[in-house]
Amino acid sequence: MRLGCSTYSFWHFKGPKRPLVEYMEEAWRIGFQGVEVLEEHVEGLKPGYLSSVKRRAFELGLDIYAVAIHNNFVHPSARERDREVEKVSKWIGVAAKLGAKAIRVNSGRWRTVKSFDELMERKGLEPPIEGYTEEDAFNWVIESLRRLVPKAEEYGVILALENHWGLTRNAEGVLKILKGVNSDWVGALMDTGNFLGDIYGQLEAIAPHTVMVHAKTYFGGGEWYTLKIDYDRVFNILRRVGFKGWVSLEYEGREDPRRGVERSLKLLSSYVG
Repeated sequence: MRLGCSTYSFWHFKGPKRPLVEYMEEAWRIGFQGVEVLEEHVEGLKPGYLSSVKRRAFELGLDIYAVAIHNNFVHPSARERDREVEKVSKWIGVAAKLGAKAIRVNSGRWRTVKSFDELMERKGLEPPIEGYTEEDAFNWVIESLRRLVPKAEEYGVILALENHWGLTRNAEGVLKILKGVNSDWVGALMDTGNFLGDIYGQLEAIAPHTVMVHAKTYFGGGEWYTLKIDYDRVFNILRRVGFKGWVSLEYEGREDPRRGVERSLKLLSSYVG
């Protein structure tokens, strides 16, 4: 296994953003082997800019192993789903340009619950749009991902489906989508902090399909909630299925990011080595 850091760890959608290369340099100084780049930190899509980011990573000896984007395939409108497919397709190309091997994708959700705080209070549950069912939504997501498989294969970029609320709020939903798509180019992105209830049973269920891991930490208390994650259990689960890929830190605590990320590296290094 290799240990990397998402640039999200330094910026939680609050306050001003720094240039992407500064987050990369910070991750390198702290001691990570690679970075996962958050969509919001990419300052432009012109080839010259993307090449400069890739060159800086090479100079640092830092691997850009993934790009994390936000998408939503849970739309009754076929036109809206087409737009989301086009967005993901565009970012597959961006990821390939940066040298990334995976792109984080979401299933999406109904957004009938507007507040994320309320969604957390409801444990990720939200009602479908009137006139539609969850089965409709699963079909939309599976169809959308199937359409993206040829592009993913062409560019050599795996679509890593995260358990990120919505239809993937539980392992059953993640597995239903993966089984429906049935492609080596679509796998699970295991987020250790996004399952509620039987956390370890659900992590174990998706482990055989996992292509990348988000390891959550909450030093100083979580931005939205705090989980006490038993990483002994998590890494035992991963080793039992022979996982050898990237473990990507998503520091989500209130403690100063640099200090929180440093503490997170120390914690996770004791498991990854």
